[in-house]
This record gives sequence, C-alpha cells and structure tokens, in this order.
Amino acid sequence: MPSIPTVGSLHIPVSTAVVETLRDLATELDAKSGSIIGRGSDVMEQMNSTAVEFSELVSEPLRRQGAESIEAARKAMQGSVWGSTVTGQWADDAETYQKLAERYQGLWAEQVASDFGVTPASAGITGGMPSDVQAKVMDNAVAEAGAGSLATFQGVINAAYEQYKLDAKTAGSHLKGGPTPANLKSLAAGGGASWAMFNLFGAAAGVPPLTGQEGKEFAEWLREFINEDEALPADKRKMLEAILALAAEARDKQQNGGTLTTGQLDFLEQFFKGMEQPWTEHNPIQTGVLYLIPDILKGSDTPAADQALIMAAMGGGLLALSDPRIGGGGARMPGSMKTLVDHFFGTGDKPPYSRETGAELRALGKFFGAMRDQGGLDDLEGGKEYSAALTLAIADADSSYRLGSEDELISVLEVSTRNRDANAALLTGGLQHPDYGKETPEHVLRGLFGPQWKDDGKAAAGLIDWIGDDASSKDPAVADRAAQSAYALFTTMTNETPGSHWDQSAYDFFTDSYGEIGSFQDAPIGAANPEIAFAMGKTAAGYLDYFSAADNSGDDALSLGNPASQMYLSLDTRQNFVEMIMGSPAAGQKFGEAAYAHTLAEAAYADAWQDPEEARTQANESGMLMGLLDNGFNKVFTEAQTDADRATALATQHSNWTRAGAAAAKELILELPGTRSLGRLAQQGVRQLTELFKWTPGVAQSHNFIWEKGLTPDPADFQQTWDRSKEEWDFAVNHAVAQQALKDPDSGITIADIERADPRLVENGRLRPADELLGANEAPVNGSVNKNLDHRLATEELHRLFGDKLSDKLNEYLKTFDAQRKDQ
Repeated sequence: MPSIPTVGSLHIPVSTAVVETLRDLATELDAKSGSIIGRGSDVMEQMNSTAVEFSELVSEPLRRQGAESIEAARKAMQGSVWGSTVTGQWADDAETYQKLAERYQGLWAEQVASDFGVTPASAGITGGMPSDVQAKVMDNAVAEAGAGSLATFQGVINAAYEQYKLDAKTAGSHLKGGPTPANLKSLAAGGGASWAMFNLFGAAAGVPPLTGQEGKEFAEWLREFINEDEALPADKRKMLEAILALAAEARDKQQNGGTLTTGQLDFLEQFFKGMEQPWTEHNPIQTGVLYLIPDILKGSDTPAADQALIMAAMGGGLLALSDPRIGGGGARMPGSMKTLVDHFFGTGDKPPYSRETGAELRALGKFFGAMRDQGGLDDLEGGKEYSAALTLAIADADSSYRLGSEDELISVLEVSTRNRDANAALLTGGLQHPDYGKETPEHVLRGLFGPQWKDDGKAAAGLIDWIGDDASSKDPAVADRAAQSAYALFTTMTNETPGSHWDQSAYDFFTDSYGEIGSFQDAPIGAANPEIAFAMGKTAAGYLDYFSAADNSGDDALSLGNPASQMYLSLDTRQNFVEMIMGSPAAGQKFGEAAYAHTLAEAAYADAWQDPEEARTQANESGMLMGLLDNGFNKVFTEAQTDADRATALATQHSNWTRAGAAAAKELILELPGTRSLGRLAQQGVRQLTELFKWTPGVAQSHNFIWEKGLTPDPADFQQTWDRSKEEWDFAVNHAVAQQALKDPDSGITIADIERADPRLVENGRLRPADELLGANEAPVNGSVNKNLDHRLATEELHRLFGDKLSDKLNEYLKTFDAQRKDQ
C-alpha cells in the first residue's frame, strides 16, 4: 500500500537570513549617507571661510582641496545609499521567501489533518463494505490525493527557494560590483528604484516611485513657478528629470512590451490634468497653462537650461500618456489631447477644432524640439490615434499658418510620423479624416508633401521613409503593413484623375505645382522636397520586382495576405512614380543605382536560366526597369529649362548608374545564396537594396548639373553616346555572372581560370571590383594579352570563360534587354 504523506514529508529549505537585522543595517547605511555629505559640505564651508585670510596663491589650492573633499564625500554617500538599497532589497526578498515558506507550512499541515480533502464518499466507500476493506480503500485514496498535493506544494516551495537563492546571489553581486550601469538597471527592474537612488545616479537608477497625488501637487507648483523668473529648485529639477526618465521607460515598453505602472500613469494623468488648468484661479484664460509655457518662459529670467528641461518633460510625458499600448490613451489623456483625437476619430458628434488648436501645435513643436535636444528620446512614439491626429492637423494647416509656425510644425511631424501603425493607417485609409473620407490618403500626401519645406521635406518624409526598411521584414504582419502602404503610396501619388476635393490630379500636383525652382518653371516634388523624393526612391527600391514585372496592360491591383500581400502596378503608375523620383538628383541617382544593382544581381544567376527563352523573359523584366529610368529622366529633362544635350546627359547618367550599381551589386551578390532561390532576390536582397539609401558612393550625377546649373558634359566626349553605356552594361553583366560563378563550386570557373585569362583581372586572389575595372586603362603585364586593359577587353576575356550554353543565354539576354529598354 502506498504511504500517506505526513507533515514532515514536505521539505522546506530554511532561510537563515535575519530580516530585522538586514533592515537595521539598511537604515544605518542610509543614515550614514546624510552625515557623510553633511561633513563634506562643512569642510567646504570651512575651507572657503579660512581661505579669505590668505593670499590668492594659497586660497585657490584650499578651495580645490575643498571641492575634492566634497567629491570624496559624494562618492562615499553613493556607496552608502547603494549598500542601503541593495541590503533593503535583499531583506524584502528574504522576507518574501520566509513568509511563503511559513504560509505553505501551515497550509500543508491543514492538508495532512484533513486527509487531503478525501472523505469516505469521495473514496467510494459504501455501507456494505467490511471495515478492513473500508480502511484499505480510504488509505489508498488518501495516499493518492496526498501524493498529488505533495507534488504541487513541493513544486511551489522549490521554485520559491530557487528564486531566493538567485536573489541572494544577485544581492551579493550587486554589493561586490557596486553601482555599475548594469547593476543599476538590474536593481531598478527588480523593484529597487527609489528617490534616493534617482537623486544620486539619475535615470540609470530607474524611475522613482510616483503617485497621482504627487502629479497633482507638482502641476500646482509648476503653474505658479513658470512666472517667477527664477532657477528651478534642485528637488523640482529632479521631478522634471523623473518625468523624462519615465518617458524613456515608456519608450522601452513600446519596444519591448509591457505597460507603465499604475502609479506612473496616475502621476502623468493628474499632472497634465493640472497643467491644463488656467494660469491662476483668479485670472482664468481660454488656453490652459500647458500650451502657454513656451511663450511665458520666452521672456523670463529662468535659465535656458531650466526652460529646456521643463519643455522637454512636457513633450516626453504627453507622448507616454497618449499611448494605449503601455497603459495610456483613452480617459487618461488630458482634455486637449482627447479633443484633437475625437475631432478626427471620435464616435457620434465630433468636436470641432478648438480655436486654440494652432497654439497647441506650436507649443507641442517647442516641447518636442526641446525633447529632441535633450537627447535619448528620438524613438519615443505617441499613441497611434494621437500621432495620426497630429499628422492630420498639420495636413489641414493653411499656408499662412504654416509659414508662421514652420519650425514648430517640422518638430511635430518628426514625432507624429514615428508611429508606423499610424502612418500606415493614414496611407491606406484605415483611419479617415471626417471631411475627406476615403480620399484621406490623398489629402494627407498633399498636405504633407505639397508645401516646400525648409528642411527639404525630411520631417514630412517620415510618413513613408520606414516602408523600405519594413519591406524585407521576416514578420509577415510587418511586411504586409509595408506592402499595403507602399501600394497606396504608388497608386495615390500617380493618380491622373482628380478626386472630388480637387480640380487638379495628384499626378499633376506632384509633378509641376511647386513654382519656379532652379531651372524649373513649374518644379516637381523632387526639386522642392528632395528628402521626400529620396524616401519615395527608397520605398520603390523595396518593391523593384513589381516595377520590373511584365506589363499586362491591366489596372493596379493589390491582393492581401495568404501568405503575403502582392501587387500589380500598371505601366502608367510605374512611369509616373519613377518620374517623381527623378526630380531629385540624389533620389534619382540612388534609385537608378538600386535598379542596376537589382538587375545585375538577377543577371548573375544566368547559368541557372533553363534556356535562351528564360533569358529573354529575364531581360524583358530587367529592360523594363531601365526603360522606366529613361522615361522618368527624359520627362524631367523636358521640364527643365536647359540647353543641355539630352542624349549626352542620359548616357552620362547611365554610365554613373552602371558604375555605382556594379559596386552595390558586388555586396548584394555576396549576400545572396549560391543558387537562385524561388523568391527572386528574397528578403536579404531587398534589405541590401534599401540599405543603398543610407550611404552615398560619391558618384557624380549628370542630372545634378542639368537640374541645378543647366550644364552637362560635352557631347564630344561621347562619340557613340548609347554604345558607351551599353558597353559598360555588357561588362557589368559578364562581371556579375563571373562573380556568382566563383561562389558556386559546381560552376567550373575558379579564380585561377580568370587569372590565367588575364592577371590584371585579379588582385590578392580575388576578382577585381566591377567599378574599378570600368575605369581601368592598364598596360600589358607578363601573362596578359598585348593590349591595354579596359572594360571592353575585360568583357571579352570574362565572356570567353563561359561555355557555349551560358554564352548563348547571355547574348540573348543582352540583346533582348537593349530592345526592351528602348521600347519604354
């Protein structure tokens, strides 16, 4: 018969920690910290008072020694507070385990005394059973129930004891290692944050404990202080620094998951509720004091650093409170924030714009600008709806308001476009403006991309600049969000049919409505806002497969999910969007570079093409991309007021694109697998293409001279205008194929084969880069043919290494490619 567990069956490891002693020690260390810094201050005062009796030669060393004494005292105090906090935390941990052990000891005794809840009825005993049988049945049932209960209790105790041992180890490590950044973060995560720690170590010690009452009281104090023309008291400065630390904590929660504590949320809610009260109860005004802070402080004698700290704390705190993901949003938001959000997205009767909305946006711009200058919160986001509402409010702004508040609006846009969910919802119509409905995406794009911004559109570009980065995401939801946003961007900006709210189509608006800029009478978006065009190019680079796909004369179409969103772009959409990119020299150069790199990386797999027919199919797709570049370049060229030669300019640009694209393709080919995947360039290829927009190789752009100076290289430099760029392209393709063959052990081509063909093609055991060979004109060397090496000779020598089958496919590819690009 199985044994029945007894009181002694439950093993509870004993904790020898004496909690009372630990708490006394922590209290003693805390008390010593105050006396340490007190004595340090006394020393300083004594040094200063004594120094006046000596010459300056003597008094300065005395003051310096006094400062050193203060620093020594401060370090001693830090050590004492650190020891006090760690010891107090360990006392809490030890007490937690001891109380759990005591509780479970009592619960276990109750379980044993109650036969683990087993009764004769539950054991199945009936009146007709003999007594010995009844006893046996009962004992078996109790033993079985006891075994299960013992396993459960022992599991809880064992887990608690393991945590107890880990806590002990952590406390010992913290005491031994001292207040390092890692130890401070660890202690704060374990609940060890305190005002003493925060005052000594700053934000590294975590956010100190905060309550709603403290938020209310601090707002009451700050409302009065901002008109006092004084420096911040030390304790109030620490409170503002705590708000910034709380904003940083919010940022971490946004990125890693989790919510702010109830106390932290209560503090922010009550603080901003208080800051929206009138300046004084006796002098009520329409606007709450919160949005008057920049104007009030502007003319005050409060030190600039204190002013910046106040405004940065306002910006960080508001963003944290607006985000439902971390516990904010909804009823916790201050009234002004709710009014703005409800104006756009509320249910029922939507509140109109407050007549103070303009003042609020300007103040927010000051807050966010100060927050940016403080550093460390560049990736703190607002909630989705609040961010979208701010973006819509700026899209609604008329030109006169925008001109008077441009710096502030740029600061707001920098922040409001950080939330990618909000951006995607505005681009795709997931969130709609109450006045524009399904045409909200076009309204947003016109409102943000229509003005000529003094920052070249960098802040407004935040609406789309993330799409290219997310295009290669391994998270299907993120990749889908990017694809749907990209499709909406491509099709909305290029639409040639005016919407119901405008007389001019979106395409006409973005291609020739920016007035006289440089050599343009009616400038395109790229000339007015090159940063936006750059972001457009980066977005398109993430979806080059759709730009190069065969034209089936169909309309734009998007299929959602299952397994990933796919799109078809009409030829008009492709041509119009690339035209807009070409309006900016930097964007046009980078997009062309990405197109060439994409095409070369695809061509590198020529040996895997089944036959010349597949080579023709591939060439038609690659030629489509080159044709789009030609079409976009020529359209913008036509609009520019210049006497430059178009053919020469285009040939120069293709030469630049080839060189830069070949350099980029080298890295791309090295990144790709040795054999062609079913997913074309796949995620790593897309990632590399969008990465091109993060660095510049320093290659000149011919259209930079044309658009901005009306100049172009001399046509005499190009006796055979198209032949030169075609020859360079032929070389780049052959080089890409050779580079890929060197990665494939089954290709039959080795670096030794290339070196035997011409030693000048190899350096340090590697095939020389394509961009380097494109500029080569090198004399013969031992083992080479008796000709100078240039890209033409290099093409011949590489091509001879390929077998007849591969040569046939390459020749067909290059011939079809040339014909296809000329058809665009």
